[in-house]
Amino acid sequence: MEADLELITWRRQWQADSGVPSSLKQRVERETRGMRRFVVGEIIVTIIFGGGSLAWAALSLRTDVFVLALGVWAFIAIAWTISFLLRRGAWTPLTATTMAFVELSILRCRRRRESIVAQALLYFMILGFNLTWIYFARGPAAGRPVIAFLTGSEFAWVWAITLALGVVAIKQRQRLARELGTLMDLRLQIEDGAMEPRHHPPKARPGAQHKDS
Repeated sequence: MEADLELITWRRQWQADSGVPSSLKQRVERETRGMRRFVVGEIIVTIIFGGGSLAWAALSLRTDVFVLALGVWAFIAIAWTISFLLRRGAWTPLTATTMAFVELSILRCRRRRESIVAQALLYFMILGFNLTWIYFARGPAAGRPVIAFLTGSEFAWVWAITLALGVVAIKQRQRLARELGTLMDLRLQIEDGAMEPRHHPPKARPGAQHKDS
């Protein structure tokens, strides 16, 4: 397992240097850069969809487009609120110690798991709003039964994408659960002062002197 290999690498580096393992530090820095890029992406999405919906509403002067613009900005506000809460306190470690870096990694891992649930809920809210808007905005479609409208061939791709996203989300949750377990195990080992696997103690080498951490 990749997570187990990371644990072994961090343990060896920690024992050798008695400091923050370089691979752990690089991982945290890489995640921080990813968080910054995500913020930039959110700004771009806000400009494109938020600004585009307002421009469309202003140019068309249509009531249904105005309702759409309100919905878009409502979801943008919800998305920004969720992102702010999930990133709060997860930017930098409190101190330059191995424990602080591990604690930050655990927090980020938990927040990523929570973000998958939040994104799924937001996705279905947006999907429901969009389908409702399309149903009433089309005019003739409003006369069709809702079930017939939702199961029409024109929306088959929507349900296919939704299913694919659901599978990806489940796999990500499983991967993050394994990663969180590895990080929790690493934290316990640091607290014990051993930094060795609890169920697989290292074999002593002849002539080698044990080095306490």
